[in-house]
Amino acid sequence: MVKNFLAYLLLSMILVIITVVEYDIISIYFQANPYINGIILFTLLTGFMLYTFKILSLSSEFRFMNSVAFGKLKLNDSSLNNYPITKSIARNLGITSSKKGISKSLDEILDELLSTIENGRDLSKYLINLAVFLGLIGTFYGLLLTIGSVSNVIDGLSVDQQDFGVFFNNLRDGLKSPLSGMTIAFSSSLFGLVTSLILGLYDIIAKGVKQHYYEFCENQIRLYYRSSTNLNTNPDSDLSKVLNAKLDELILSINKINDNFSNSNNASKMEIISELKSVSKSIKDLDK
Repeated sequence: MVKNFLAYLLLSMILVIITVVEYDIISIYFQANPYINGIILFTLLTGFMLYTFKILSLSSEFRFMNSVAFGKLKLNDSSLNNYPITKSIARNLGITSSKKGISKSLDEILDELLSTIENGRDLSKYLINLAVFLGLIGTFYGLLLTIGSVSNVIDGLSVDQQDFGVFFNNLRDGLKSPLSGMTIAFSSSLFGLVTSLILGLYDIIAKGVKQHYYEFCENQIRLYYRSSTNLNTNPDSDLSKVLNAKLDELILSINKINDNFSNSNNASKMEIISELKSVSKSIKDLDK
């Protein structure tokens, strides 16, 4: 968790430094197509805020859960209001519930935890793809402007013109529009790809934070679940097992007596007496 958080801070610092140092160049390319590039920049800021909120919230939940044992949480502890994931886990484990018992199975609790941690994953993936998509839109838009400008330049040229100086000046002035269209195309592609790259790196860091937090919570939940299950084991079940074993022993003894009576002789009579003694002992054990 700490390594992932440091990676998040390091990446953010690198991006800030590059933006400050290369601000003039970035501003020039941004002004080439401010509308589409502005939408791409908004996508970057939205994704950055989304990943920042997820990473900081999970880090906060991890620190709180790591410092407080589940068994020490009080009923309806107000401190849990700032930690919704921990509060949900405590409620499912019966710690903050009025019933004081685990109402869900272990798999159900872990599935709900995973669903909560992965909340917003589809939106983050959509933003990564959206950045590339907007860059392609800007590229094709710039190419369309370039094609239209080249067509206008060709139509404005006249081969019959005798002054080649004027001819090349017109050609030079006419090529400014196609070059401007190419600048629009490639600047949008550049902003789109860089935004997708940055959001992809944040997604990798956030995935590491989610994985580490989930594994930590899973271990804590399993330990508490097992201990609670052992403590809540019904003592009457052990007594019923002993009684059932004694009854099975009694039935076997009676069956042996019936078999021996069918073939009665002196030896069998002694065996019958022995069996009766064992039956008497079993009955006494049941009375206890």
